[in-house]
Amino acid sequence: MSQLTYTTPNRQFKDHESAVTAVAVFPDRQHMITGSKDKMLRLWDLKTGVVLKKMAGHSNEVWALAVSLDGQLLASGDCSGEVITWTCHRESLAWVTQASIKAHSGLIYTLDFSPDGTVLATGSNDFTTKLWNTKTGLLQGHQITCSGSVRCVRYSPSGVLLAIATDSNIEIYHADTTRQCITKFKGHTQYNISLVWTPDGTRLISAGSSKDPSIREWDASTWQQVGDPWTGHAKAVAIHPTGTLIASASYDNHVRLWSLLDRKTIAIFACSSAMRCVTFSMDGKHIFSGGNDKQVSEWAVPEDVLPKDPRKDEAKKILAIEMTIRNACITGDLTTAEQLLTQEIDIDANSHISYANRSFVMARQLDWDRALHDASKSVAIQPSFSGYISKGFALCGKQQIREAMTEFDLAFTGFQAIALFNANSHEEAMRFVQELASRPNANPLASRVVEAYLRVQLGIIAMASALYKDAVDHFTAAVNAGAFFSKSDIHSMYEDFVVLFGWDLKSLWQIANQQRCHALIRGGQFGAALESYRYMIDMSDEPTKAIFLAWIPALNEEWRNSTLPLEILPSHRVAGHTS
Repeated sequence: MSQLTYTTPNRQFKDHESAVTAVAVFPDRQHMITGSKDKMLRLWDLKTGVVLKKMAGHSNEVWALAVSLDGQLLASGDCSGEVITWTCHRESLAWVTQASIKAHSGLIYTLDFSPDGTVLATGSNDFTTKLWNTKTGLLQGHQITCSGSVRCVRYSPSGVLLAIATDSNIEIYHADTTRQCITKFKGHTQYNISLVWTPDGTRLISAGSSKDPSIREWDASTWQQVGDPWTGHAKAVAIHPTGTLIASASYDNHVRLWSLLDRKTIAIFACSSAMRCVTFSMDGKHIFSGGNDKQVSEWAVPEDVLPKDPRKDEAKKILAIEMTIRNACITGDLTTAEQLLTQEIDIDANSHISYANRSFVMARQLDWDRALHDASKSVAIQPSFSGYISKGFALCGKQQIREAMTEFDLAFTGFQAIALFNANSHEEAMRFVQELASRPNANPLASRVVEAYLRVQLGIIAMASALYKDAVDHFTAAVNAGAFFSKSDIHSMYEDFVVLFGWDLKSLWQIANQQRCHALIRGGQFGAALESYRYMIDMSDEPTKAIFLAWIPALNEEWRNSTLPLEILPSHRVAGHTS
């Protein structure tokens, strides 16, 4: 595709009296917040383009903004080190000051909320990053002393990691109370200015300064750079909600749109002055940029490069769901997912997809009455694949099995099996799995994934009842089914299972093997346990093999607690096993 250049924005949001330094959009898709060197925040109506509120409180230039995933909290930071947190009164949509904190001794460049909204991260040119409890306003744990001025802090989508960009390095920390530093690396040749994670958390994107005008991509499993830098642009970066496009803003008076896949520039948006900040709209159809021209410009993402709307292909992905909500479901933040879906329904009371998705979230929370209410509402508005599935789940949860099967008639049989299993109809569930696998047009990989997961659950139930022979049979069936997908990325391929049920598919094959060893040991089958361990070592790739080798002490402890008098699995023997 040839590179396109645009010189006229769709709209311009004008009201600030000095440079716009920060911009963010709200999950409700109706509002935008901006911060400026004029010491003010402005809340905008995205539909009309008018200023809804001028928010005073800072006595110095505002340099940073952050909005929580549920849209209920807002934070702003200024050049004197002050942070103000704001909370929204849902009924009146009025923003009021929650707390004002002298957070740093220097300029605050950056703010970010944890995915669950309980912690606010702040970064400053005083070389520190601090984490604050959003309910109490108190510092949470010790501060992180960094290698230079902190330009950007960003939580990973799961909330497990915190990435920090400083003038000297990019630093990665555990976000828990340990604040353990995982790694530090140079990043850009001079100054690391901006960071953004891909929605799946597998990549970190960084932007440099005018001294190193480039964008770089980092593999979050190794922290090695992926490919060559994207040269020619710097300052600020944002990622499309689907994770396929990157927008960058720079002091060269341009905003650029890039393809993440091939790192090519798709479009250039020519601005009237240097740009300081950039973000995408929640639906990914527009880019908002702000800078020294005292305004925010709205640019349309070219239609031919927009990722395909999943709502147009429900059969391909069961959940036609906005990326922020999907990620909240994957990370287990069901409260945020429910709040965002409620906002969608408040905006469009006839959104059958939003009702079906909220029903799924209610089912995850075992709130079967509300799950059935939302599913029934979805089907009443418009019969759909997701509506019938959500209603089937809810009915199974209420033990109305026959009625649920009626709803599942047009749906994927694998989901019938899962819903039956969750209703404790285990034998009937496994019959459905076998039926699914025997169908001429069956998806064999999907069948094996469902079978393996349910077999692991049955094995765990049997272990809890000391039925070790039954447990071994179930775990062995799971291991055998897992042979079809042990080298596949089933977590991504069947992400809907993760969203709907909270399944851990990343370590399914590993868990099946480990649990089989435990069951064999507890059942006194020590020779079979050793053979089982050797099998999983032989069948594993190097990263999984390292996990199993690190597990040896725990397995030896299990052995020592058994009736066998000697340690049959000494670390030096198994660690050296290569056959």
